[in-house]
Formats: sequence, C-alpha cells, structure tokens
Amino acid sequence: MIRNLILVFAALFCAPALAGFPFEATLEEMAQEADHILVGRVTGVDMIDGSGKPVQDREARIGPGLENTIRILITVDEVLVTDASDVPSVIPVPLASHLHYSLGQISDAHEGDTLVRLVLLQGDDFTGIKPGIFLRSLSDKDEALRIYHATHR
Repeated sequence: MIRNLILVFAALFCAPALAGFPFEATLEEMAQEADHILVGRVTGVDMIDGSGKPVQDREARIGPGLENTIRILITVDEVLVTDASDVPSVIPVPLASHLHYSLGQISDAHEGDTLVRLVLLQGDDFTGIKPGIFLRSLSDKDEALRIYHATHR
C-alpha cells in the first residue's frame, strides 16, 4: 500500500515537469493530418504580442499565462500538396504556447539554419500538426506523400 502511494505521489510531482516538453508526432500522424505538404526552410524567427504587434525584446518570453507568440518563418520553396487556393511565400508558424522560451533563445537556435525540410501544416492558418510540430527531414518526402494520398481520397 505504501509503495502504491509513493508511486502516485511521484507521478503527481513528475507530471508538471513534463508539461514543458514539446509534443511529438510520427510521420504517419503528420501526413494523415496535413492539409499542406511543402518543401521549405527556416528563414527567420519573430514574436508578436496578444494584439499581433511585433515584439523585439530578445528577453521577451512565451509560456502559460503569457500572450506572446514566437513564430518560425518558413520560406516555401515548393508546394507538394495543399487544399489552399493561395500559399504564402513565407509562412509564420507559431511555436507551442505551453513552452517556456525567449525570443532570443529561439532566434539563436535557428541562426544560420539553411536546411531545406519537409513542412507539414494544417488549416487555413497554416499551423503545425501539433503545436510547434511541423518540420521533417526532406528524406521523408516520398513516404509522407504516400501516406497522405492513401488517407486523403
């Protein structure tokens, strides 16, 4: 009995710590849920406040209770699949709002990032399949298209 109580309390204390970890998604989940499969690259990072105004302060943060949003700017090189009538040449994709990051941290993490990737997005607003999950290796392209076409008939 005491062992079970210890396990319950341990689980309760660990759960909040896990809340800051990003979501995960398999290629299969992403391709099945995608409305847009693109080839693109990260060309910048920006932040907006709750009113949609730009935030320049590198120390400004996102996270629970905060109204700021960090967006990864994706330049679209090729549209493979879409249900949109128009795909912007640059798409601002928001990061997960439950994560605790500053604008400076994310900007530094993507500085000099020129890697061309597969970009899987959904909805009219071009968001990640799960909050902040939208980039895959370009080597996943054929499999993602196969899964997409098998589930979107």
